[in-house]
Amino acid sequence: MRIYIKLNTGRSFKIPAPIGLIKMALGCGNFGISIAKRYITEEQRKYIENIDLKELKKGFDVLKAYKGLKMVEVKAGDGTEVTIIV
Repeated sequence: MRIYIKLNTGRSFKIPAPIGLIKMALGCGNFGISIAKRYITEEQRKYIENIDLKELKKGFDVLKAYKGLKMVEVKAGDGTEVTIIV
């Protein structure tokens, strides 16, 4: 997976994010979620509690079959662009 960021100043960044590394981070995600719950409001906490990290990890296994798929392409009003490609 690759993340491309192009700022309105003309600078651009390419961030490689191997799917194995993402899955490993998701495996440690419960620890991060427990810390995050302390700092978010009750209203927003319901969204965090509904995330099933095990199912999300399974989803990344499926994404391996779609190499080259453009998942996200966002262009902000100030000229910043973000693209995520599997």
